[in-house]
Amino acid sequence: MVMTIPDITLLCIGAMKDPHCAALVEMYLKRLRHEARVEIREIRCGNPQSEGERMAGLLDRIDGRSFALSEEGRVLTSRRFASLLETINRKIIFIVGGPDGLSERIKKRADEVLSLSPLTFTHEIARLLLIEQLYRACSILHHRRYHRG
Repeated sequence: MVMTIPDITLLCIGAMKDPHCAALVEMYLKRLRHEARVEIREIRCGNPQSEGERMAGLLDRIDGRSFALSEEGRVLTSRRFASLLETINRKIIFIVGGPDGLSERIKKRADEVLSLSPLTFTHEIARLLLIEQLYRACSILHHRRYHRG
């Protein structure tokens, strides 16, 4: 049986400005789109409160399971992340903060807070890491060699 991942929406504060990082994001998106429908919605940078208000408005219009990404969130291995995705049968929403992180309102509004690492990354690197991990999760679920761990 082929495992399918539900539709995925990434709500991201800020645009990709680094061309090298953007190229890697596009490479993984191209691979990932063979596995799932992925939509990226960018929200203009501001202060965390105004970003939070705009983000909350979007979240109110999207029905799905939401995950805010923040360094204090739950840390998963790639295999556990894949297993988590496998259990979700509705739209999956990932929320990636901007340079100042996410507002407390959004962290509380999300169904769960996950961490990519206890380290701090730029919002561009965080987006890249998330998309790579989504592709890796699909590879794990389909028993492909991309994930060798």
